[in-house]
Amino acid sequence: MVSKLFRVFVYGTLKVGEPNHHVLKETKGFEKFLGRGKTTIKFPLIVSSEFNIPMMLNQPNSGMFINGEVYEVDAEKLEVLDELEAYPRLYDRKDVPIELENGMIVEAMLYVIKSWRPDIFEVSTPLMDNYSTNGAHGRPYVARYARAKSMLDDENYNLFSDIQGGSSADEVTLAWTKEKALNDLNTTKA
Repeated sequence: MVSKLFRVFVYGTLKVGEPNHHVLKETKGFEKFLGRGKTTIKFPLIVSSEFNIPMMLNQPNSGMFINGEVYEVDAEKLEVLDELEAYPRLYDRKDVPIELENGMIVEAMLYVIKSWRPDIFEVSTPLMDNYSTNGAHGRPYVARYARAKSMLDDENYNLFSDIQGGSSADEVTLAWTKEKALNDLNTTKA
């Protein structure tokens, strides 16, 4: 029996040559590369947080057309991606038309930050249309394993308030930060 497949547009560390591409290739579930493309709707894409995470903000029709890659994945692989992206707590999924390099338009889901701190544009990179960890922004991504260890070592660090705003002492989001760190530590190669 063929399981249901989902199209996913990746624009950051999951792209070929980026630090988390192995998550697509080497974890449970099915994935198939469909092609490179770009969003047909503009979004703000920035690098922000203490760990230099690329993030697309859920603010359609502002920013730039974003370049990335489209994959077909099964439910098992989608679950792996959801864990990586802290969906639905930090990121949300949004269906967006993507124009592939061959001109074909496909519908694909992408991960967008649900909410962000009011000063996010002051503490992040300028807007970009194409992410690379070694890009001109000068803020290389902090690997999941290193980030997880750092989040566990600093009991006061709150990933969710660092990105979404709010109190860094909020017990719920502090617990989510620790949960994310433990998950990343347990699912990442050292």
